[in-house]
Amino acid sequence: MVLPILLCGLLCMKIWQQHAVSAFSALVPQINIGDVPLNGRPYQIVRVIEYIVPYPYKRSKENMAKTSDATTITADSLEVIPARVEDLLVADEEAIMSTVKPKASKHYLLKLIHRNSVICSGALISFRLMLTSALCFAGSVAKNQKPNAQEYKVQASRSRTYNVVNIVLGPDSTITEILALAVLKAPVQDTLVQPVALCDTQLGRPDNVTMYMSQNHLRFLRTTIIGNAACKRSYAQNESVFITAAMLCARNANRLADCQTGRGDFLLHENTLCGINIYGSQCTEGSINGDLYADVFKVKAQLNRIIQTYA
Repeated sequence: MVLPILLCGLLCMKIWQQHAVSAFSALVPQINIGDVPLNGRPYQIVRVIEYIVPYPYKRSKENMAKTSDATTITADSLEVIPARVEDLLVADEEAIMSTVKPKASKHYLLKLIHRNSVICSGALISFRLMLTSALCFAGSVAKNQKPNAQEYKVQASRSRTYNVVNIVLGPDSTITEILALAVLKAPVQDTLVQPVALCDTQLGRPDNVTMYMSQNHLRFLRTTIIGNAACKRSYAQNESVFITAAMLCARNANRLADCQTGRGDFLLHENTLCGINIYGSQCTEGSINGDLYADVFKVKAQLNRIIQTYA
């Protein structure tokens, strides 16, 4: 006797709920997210669909061994991923057309060659001057000795190299000691290689910049200027690294596979040269990594005088 009564009660309750919902729905229209009701009209939200898609980081065993617990962060979708661009050091127009072009077809990236080996990158700031890191010459000369310019060449494309007649280190030119200039014997004559304009503003946190990466495949990273603390952590194991007011710290990728900056790579802001990579990258997997750059704006006046000298 109790069971039929209980079943009858549950059935009556179900019928009442359906009738109540149906009656309320008849009075209040049901809409989906994105539909906008008329002003003053009540409505129900009947469906909310949300997708959360993090960046699919996969940490390899060898990279996990290099992870620093003190600076480890969780990889998230805010990470800026370097975009691959075409190899600008090409021999002919046909090769250029074979890949997707970046926004600018002309470039100013040069390679410094020492005894047939590429050792650094640099930026063409005039048709006879390449600006790069002074540390590019540290391994080829003894301390306090000037490098032999005849041992170096500058590569503008795969088919064109230029002899170097002079190497101007920072202390010799009143520019900072972390920068160097390679003076070419003849002006660069290549329609695809043009000098880059020097930075016209003082950068600081959190200005947007483009970080060029020349290791392996040429690519770039759209990133920002960050505090020096990140660079101090990145280079903490290198006792020869020092940070001064003449440097900028730019955020590099938090994956080792994406950290491809080398000495002499440059930093652009609004298509102007604002930084030269001094030491190359020393990234740790999963950390907030920073690269140190010589601040070009701080020595712009001195560089302009040198450009006029070799014009």
